[in-house]
Amino acid sequence: MIKLIASDIDGTLLSETARRIDPRLFQLIRAFRKRGIVFAAASGRQYANLRRLFAPVADEISYICENGALVIHNGSILFRDEVERGRGQSLMRQIMQVPQCEALLSGVDTCYVQPKRQSYVDHLVHHVGNVTTIVDDLCAVEEPFLKISLYDPNGVDEATHRYFNELVQPDMTAALGGRCWLDFFHSDVHKGTALAHLQGALGITPEECMVFGDNENDIGLMRQAEHSYAMAGGHPRTLAEAKHRTDDVTETLMQF
Repeated sequence: MIKLIASDIDGTLLSETARRIDPRLFQLIRAFRKRGIVFAAASGRQYANLRRLFAPVADEISYICENGALVIHNGSILFRDEVERGRGQSLMRQIMQVPQCEALLSGVDTCYVQPKRQSYVDHLVHHVGNVTTIVDDLCAVEEPFLKISLYDPNGVDEATHRYFNELVQPDMTAALGGRCWLDFFHSDVHKGTALAHLQGALGITPEECMVFGDNENDIGLMRQAEHSYAMAGGHPRTLAEAKHRTDDVTETLMQF
């Protein structure tokens, strides 16, 4: 019996151009809740962003935020990770040295940017929907470093991905969080470990879980649930990990 459903957002529940969740999903979430089934949004997005995206049911779901660095259930933090300050500062300086790339530092309630271009801020605020704080120096932010990301408006190419992945190993990983995003987090912290924290808190086993994803940062989800679905157009590695494929998460959940 399924007791927990977790889904990625961008590229999974939302296409690259979509900004709103299919209203039918909110109806499904309420129906699942009545049957004792928990729904969790599992994303690289920030907590405030996800609450806004799921506004009609914001207090009725759980949250795996920042690619697993933050887990919230019933308004309480179940788990949070922190990037060591010196390591994070060094990484952000490396990102800022790449001419076309921007850095993003995630806190619990806001993200911090030291923008090179106004278009980057506009993208975060108006397209991504993030609560965003502009600072003069990312490395001087006092809040603990929850997650660090690289943004390339032209799309993260293989060379950039490989360079930064080698740079942060072995204790950290660089994973694609969408066409233009590269997210950095500890190698033992990802959506899968975050799902495990949620499962443990709720007394739910992997066999009682259904998950959906499309990109590399969703592979952990696939490995932590018996019923795993990858988007048909997803990353080859994610497709290889998933037991099933789907073209539409909402349609699949309606059938379920």
